[in-house]
Amino acid sequence: MSYVLLITFPLALGASCFLLRHEMRLVMGVAIAALIAHCALVILSPVDQPVQLLGLTLNLDPLGRLFLAGFPAVTALMMLATWRLPHGEHFVSIALVIIGVASAMIVLLQEPLVVALLLVSAGLISVLAIVDLPSRASQLVEPNVIASALKYLVLMALAGALAYLGFVLINVYRPGITPDQIAPRLVLALIVAAFGLRMALVPFHSWLPDLVEDASPLVSAIIVVVLNTTGLLFLISVLQFFPTLVSENERGLALLTWLGAIAALVGAVLALVQDRPRRIAGYLVVYNAGMILFGLATITPVGLMGAVFEAFNQMLAVPLLMVSLMLLEQPDGRPPKAMRRDMLWRWPVAGSGLLCSGAALIGLPPLSGFASKMLLYQVAAHYGAPMLVLLIGATLLALLALARIARDWLIGAPEDQPVAEAPVLLGVTELDLPPQRRLAPEPFVAAIVVLALLGISLAIGLYPQPLIETIADVIRGLTFVRVDVVR
Repeated sequence: MSYVLLITFPLALGASCFLLRHEMRLVMGVAIAALIAHCALVILSPVDQPVQLLGLTLNLDPLGRLFLAGFPAVTALMMLATWRLPHGEHFVSIALVIIGVASAMIVLLQEPLVVALLLVSAGLISVLAIVDLPSRASQLVEPNVIASALKYLVLMALAGALAYLGFVLINVYRPGITPDQIAPRLVLALIVAAFGLRMALVPFHSWLPDLVEDASPLVSAIIVVVLNTTGLLFLISVLQFFPTLVSENERGLALLTWLGAIAALVGAVLALVQDRPRRIAGYLVVYNAGMILFGLATITPVGLMGAVFEAFNQMLAVPLLMVSLMLLEQPDGRPPKAMRRDMLWRWPVAGSGLLCSGAALIGLPPLSGFASKMLLYQVAAHYGAPMLVLLIGATLLALLALARIARDWLIGAPEDQPVAEAPVLLGVTELDLPPQRRLAPEPFVAAIVVLALLGISLAIGLYPQPLIETIADVIRGLTFVRVDVVR
């Protein structure tokens, strides 16, 4: 019964919040309380006690519980930030529905066809959040936002079709009986392409930087944190329930390790050459996705621990990155999405949040991404010096991209020039003088959210062992994991 409640509770609250969407403060308070209750419900739910419902198997494994407890906690913090930050009229209700759909996917991981359908449905729901406008907004949705939403929808539908085709082929595959055209390597290619589209892996990454640039940063954070991470858990589940994909695909998996490392390198290079903070942030997430694919493709305990740990780190770093970006883009008389060049001195909490979130994605100590990157580097060392150099090179390039953000938008000289000190020329009135760019004090509630996310990242970075042990216990129960590392 608790598994059903995990699904229906956020869905019902999302519908209720939609009906009360014009009462923003009330809706946000109810949603935050509901997400906290949902997090407690996940923690109290039994683990590994499968039940049957309408012919479907419902189960919650320890890894699913770890992330399913993290989703509502992080989403509640993002909703708290919306108390002072702009957001869509339906953002709260759509976020609750997405949490409910993600809960359904995690408890139905043993039903791959159903989960593939839910992933496509979640993509459709996300489009509604992408094109959402603030309450009583007078402007229309911008064409580039609609284009990003349509691109995301088409690619997610294509990912669902590829995944369905892969599942059908693996179900009809019989060694020695099925024609050679239906080979495990073909199925693995289809499934990896499907999840590469969903997780924004190179070369299927184009939708993510466009989404981060055009949509609300909070919407981008929900999509990356909840849906992309759920896709990773689904991929691990697919490998667990279809061990043929691993046992008969040694060369394919070896190729995937190189593809993951190259994807991380390309993401870092593209982040370095961008000239806008949002696109740099999007490509840093693409770099991070490549690192996750590398760890997963190794099919080793340490590699899988690094990949799952990195996904958990991404769940913390991406909301911190997006909330900080929204704070730094607060208008002060300049066009939307334009940032001042002295924000680290003006709003130190938001500026520090942006730098630390990027550092967490890159894996700098003492933040949460450091331990996961060390695990991935450890596995890369077993593959030889070229692989290790490739991953470290990608990390250094990503670090240069973060340094560019700091140089160009955070630590510049102050821009304010008080009008009172400017000379008034003959025939020139105050209305003709350039306007002051005054900046209000840093929003207290949003700053608290940034500090909370940063504190959690620091705590995990300084004391990663409890999380590593939790992940290790789950990895030991996976049957497709191999102990040796193939060079």
